[in-house]
Amino acid sequence: MTKAVENKKFISRFFETLGQIFKPILPIMIGGGLLQALRDILLMTGAIEPVSSSYIFLNALGDCVFYFLPIYLAFSSAKVFGASPFMAAATAGFLLYPQVTKLFEWANQIGWDLTLFGKIPVTYSKYPSSVLPIILIVLFQSKVEPLVEKFSPKVLRAILVPLVTMFVTGIVGLTIIGPIGTWIGDLMNGLITFLNERSAWIVPTLIGAFTPLLVMAGAHYSIIPIATQNLAQLGYDTVMLPGSLASNIALAGACFAVAIKTKRGQYKGVATSAGITALFGISQSALYGVAIPLKKPLIYSMIGGGIAGFIAGITQIKAYSMITPGLLSFISYVSAEASIANLIFAIVSALVAFVLTFVLTWVLGFDDLVIEESGKETAAGESQ
Repeated sequence: MTKAVENKKFISRFFETLGQIFKPILPIMIGGGLLQALRDILLMTGAIEPVSSSYIFLNALGDCVFYFLPIYLAFSSAKVFGASPFMAAATAGFLLYPQVTKLFEWANQIGWDLTLFGKIPVTYSKYPSSVLPIILIVLFQSKVEPLVEKFSPKVLRAILVPLVTMFVTGIVGLTIIGPIGTWIGDLMNGLITFLNERSAWIVPTLIGAFTPLLVMAGAHYSIIPIATQNLAQLGYDTVMLPGSLASNIALAGACFAVAIKTKRGQYKGVATSAGITALFGISQSALYGVAIPLKKPLIYSMIGGGIAGFIAGITQIKAYSMITPGLLSFISYVSAEASIANLIFAIVSALVAFVLTFVLTWVLGFDDLVIEESGKETAAGESQ
């Protein structure tokens, strides 16, 4: 077997594994995304106020799905990797525990170096809504758990297996594996800042193309501080928000093309729902429910998002407020300081992202999902 074939098989297995992990939690991700879109609509129409109990409750109802995403991922990943789902969920719960998250925030604000047992350094990380760290932690747990079970006396196995597994997984995850997502995010952040200072059109193009990969790595939150700083200092952002808009709308285009072309009746509903949430700026269900399992739509959406991001970059469209990058965010491209051309180019970039990705998915096709005799869904059978 050649190295190229091995690499291709590894990449294929990687995407298949991600698809298996995210498929069980897809329904709640779609529901959470639609609830967030409803929240934004009610805010824009004045039905609810941003400072009200109604907003807090509705925001929590939709946002909790993504805030506690590591717990759902831990449970699902454990089933895929062959680890104990409840122990994996407990480890994720530890990383999201209020006192732990507050400790991280406090230490980061005052510059305090956190340690474990006074000697082991603990790197600052943001685990709510993260993806890659918990998947890697559960993968590690799947290797630790059988070893502990193998070497534990049978009479003490019921005590030692959960004790040692949770302790080792939690400590290693906190000090070594968990910070990987933060390190990746810092690397991405530095690269974006470097490129933006030299060629402003490059960053929206890259964000439009590679946001799906950032989301997969859990590193997409690392570019939010750049947009926040731009909005605070300049009053607008030309980096993250335009590129993210292109990426989200491109994923929506891929989903709607899949919904129309797939031969699986049930999957039409899944793709349609994922496309709607992507249109409103919530891309996880489109990414993990459609683009990744089918593979080719992911490539098409990256092409469409990259070209649309390029258009946003060369026209230097400006977003004047932090609104989830989707159809509702068009209002953020309207300002007393901006010309109508700013909004027009924002709409053009979104249309290019949607239409181009839709056409690529429709014309070039994708490997449709089929059901094997075992009932397991896999990608096979070209849909053209």
